[in-house]
Amino acid sequence: MDQSAKADTFRQLHLEPPILVLPNAWDVASAKQFAALPGCRALATTSAAVARSLGWEDGEQAPVEEMLRTNERIAAAVDLPVTGDLEHGYGDPIGTARHAWGAGLVGINFEDSTDDGHVPLDEQVAMIRAIRDAVPELVINARVDVFLRETGGVDEAVERGNAYLAAGADCVYPIACPISAVADLAGRIDGPINVGVRLGGPEPYELQALGVARMTWGPGLATAAYAEAARIAAAALAT
Repeated sequence: MDQSAKADTFRQLHLEPPILVLPNAWDVASAKQFAALPGCRALATTSAAVARSLGWEDGEQAPVEEMLRTNERIAAAVDLPVTGDLEHGYGDPIGTARHAWGAGLVGINFEDSTDDGHVPLDEQVAMIRAIRDAVPELVINARVDVFLRETGGVDEAVERGNAYLAAGADCVYPIACPISAVADLAGRIDGPINVGVRLGGPEPYELQALGVARMTWGPGLATAAYAEAARIAAAALAT
């Protein structure tokens, strides 16, 4: 499947059941492991776990070249569609989106806040529209950070989400939204929504019943992998 076909397939997976379960890879090895799992239809990356694997922290602290190169290597390592978590575009959202497509990614997360705070709505809308114009086939998962930043609630998340969809986004990601708000968000946002879950959180079928199109773990899978490795090592060291 060529990249355009992968992008078309990936976009369609947001629009019909079952819920799109996207394991978040952080390096080539994890991507290969996840891609080989029965039922895995696509992968996402995670900016936090990729950055940490490179010795940096999340929040665009890692050099953009290193982040893009790791995402490129992950996309090249598997046959499935891969969407990249590239934060707010590392100071050049349009250039980063173009590079993502050129690197073999079929989609991106695009955050609406930075270390300076929440990006004004009209500015974020204009940037999403510019990314859509620059890379028409790219699947844009527009992150809404009102719950993460504690700057608003469901009403503002709905306003931002619908504005981003109207500007060309394919999916809305109200990160850190409480589970109690998911059904309301899914019912009022006029397109697919992505919900990030913690390990032990709602099952995919439960989220699907609430109207969720896509679920991810962010850095949760990497954190669990490291914790299990540390547990095994600690048990051996204690003997």
